[in-house]
Amino acid sequence: MSLPGKNADITVIYNYYVDDMYTYAMYLGFNEYDIMDAIHDVFCNLCYRQKKLNEISNLKFYLFKSLKNRLIDISRNKKDKMDFNSLAAREFLNSGHKNDTENRLIQKEDEEKIQNTIREILALLSPRQQEIIYLRYIQEYNYEQIAELMDINYENSRKLVYKAILSLRRKLPGKILLSCSGGLPLILHISGKC
Repeated sequence: MSLPGKNADITVIYNYYVDDMYTYAMYLGFNEYDIMDAIHDVFCNLCYRQKKLNEISNLKFYLFKSLKNRLIDISRNKKDKMDFNSLAAREFLNSGHKNDTENRLIQKEDEEKIQNTIREILALLSPRQQEIIYLRYIQEYNYEQIAELMDINYENSRKLVYKAILSLRRKLPGKILLSCSGGLPLILHISGKC
C-alpha cells in the first residue's frame, strides 16, 4: 500500500496507519481498550478537522503525537476515577486464597519498588531521553524502529541513546538501571553497552 497523501480519504489514512498506531501505543504500555478508544478519538478529531488536514506537514507524526496525547489524557482521567465493583470483585475472588493473596501482595510491592526505581532514574533525563530509553531498553526496540517512531534518523537514535546513558552514568555512578522484559525484571548496568 502506498503512502496516502494529504487529500486522501480518512478511511485510506486510517487503514494505512491504524496498525502502526496500535503497535506504538502497545509499546508505550497502554492497554488494548484504551488504545482502541484513543485511536477512535484521534480519527474522529481528524474527521472533524478535515479542513485543517492540508496544514499538517507530517501526517504520521501528527497521528502518533495525537495518539500519545490522547492516551495520556485517558490515563489521567482513569486515575481520578475508582471502579468500586472491579475492586470488590478482585477482593472477593482473592479472599479464599489468603496465602496466594499474601504472595501476590508481596510480588506487587516488589514490582512497585522496581517501577518506582525506574521512574526515579528516568526522571533524571529529559522527556526525549526518557522516551528513547523506554523504547530501547524496556520495549527492546532496535535503533531503526526508534528512529522511525521518533521521526529521527538512525544515527541520531543511536546518539540519543548514548547521550541518555552517558547522562545516567554521570548522575548515578556505579548504580544500575532496572528494566522489565516479558514481565521479568532484568538488571542493566549503566556501565554496560548501549
